[in-house]
Amino acid sequence: MNQQYLFRHISNHLHTIVKLLPFPLEPPFKEQTFCSRRDFQDNGLPSEVLGSFLQKLGFPTCPVLFCVNHSLFYALVPIRKKLLLTGPVRFDSDLLLKEQIALPAFSKDFEKAAPICSFSDFAMDLLLAHNLFSKKSLSLDDLIQYNCPERQLLNELAKTYSLALFENQEHGRPHNPYDQEVREFTSIQEGNLGLLKQSLDEDYIGQIGTLAKDELRHMKNWGIVIVTLASRAAIRGGLLPEIAFSMSDIFIQKLEELSDPVLIRTVVHQYEYQYAQAVADLNSRRRADGRKKENPRINQCKDYIFRHLHEKIRIQDIARNLYLNANYLSDLFKQSEGMTITQFILGEKINLTKNLLTYSAYSYSEIAAYLGFSSQSHLGKEFKKQTGMTLREYRVHYGVKKFF
Repeated sequence: MNQQYLFRHISNHLHTIVKLLPFPLEPPFKEQTFCSRRDFQDNGLPSEVLGSFLQKLGFPTCPVLFCVNHSLFYALVPIRKKLLLTGPVRFDSDLLLKEQIALPAFSKDFEKAAPICSFSDFAMDLLLAHNLFSKKSLSLDDLIQYNCPERQLLNELAKTYSLALFENQEHGRPHNPYDQEVREFTSIQEGNLGLLKQSLDEDYIGQIGTLAKDELRHMKNWGIVIVTLASRAAIRGGLLPEIAFSMSDIFIQKLEELSDPVLIRTVVHQYEYQYAQAVADLNSRRRADGRKKENPRINQCKDYIFRHLHEKIRIQDIARNLYLNANYLSDLFKQSEGMTITQFILGEKINLTKNLLTYSAYSYSEIAAYLGFSSQSHLGKEFKKQTGMTLREYRVHYGVKKFF
């Protein structure tokens, strides 16, 4: 294996210094340094400090992350009988590690020169180096569990939980009742809009749990939870997962754009109605078709279509994916659904176009390209044929700006 290429790749990817060190680190020792940045040749760790740290640590069995002065992060990766030292870097979010080193303060210029990266990118490079040279592969969860003070976090969590529970009991502040939640999401699962309205109108003394200290962030987190639960309820009611997940993506993205906590509550309930209505429409089609149980092959065919709505879908590709003859699948679908596969695909692309016109700011040409239409005019022609409205008319009438 070309080790030098790997180490230079990590250095260039993270824009920091990579060193291959002997173990134990006893002077005089030889090291290999990999770094293409001319302005960044010193990693800020004195050899005596690093040697003392390694003596205390011993030879690690997996990558060890450590923080210096609560600001700069490094890692040691065991490579056979040597150690790969990577760093310093700064992370774009806070990270609490077991191993901490205190040094005299770094200069401001040195700290600013340390690159900023995501923990995910840093961790993936460490795991790449480790797993290529180790018989036992590690995952990201393994890396986090080994390096983060789990027991301390669990103790803090238990303490916070105990205090919160005592405070809620002391002030008589119970959470909202679980049976109301059951009624709320059962109504979505059944596509029962009337029952959903009744459950949302119920009065009870409980409160929504505190999901963030900031009120706006709290309501957004609450909204994300409700949308997630509603999507799962709709799936249990028969809505295809790809549709439910796509709706969830759109709804949550819109929630993140809102800045009024009161408005968020109203909008989230409207999203619940959207899910309930989708299940209700599905139930109506089932009753109209007179079918109690759909053919599993047809469901698999539909699921493939929903996963590839943004592509040009060919019946031959669907049949190949389901290990069926294309003509047989076409006949089976027509017999089951009363329409051809091509008609169904077009109808679902039009339905997704409606959602995008309602809940997104994508332009008409972007929607056409995303859904695999040859042009905006092609989409507009098919859309008007099925809805009686132009793309612009539909967005003006149903668009999210009007709703909000």
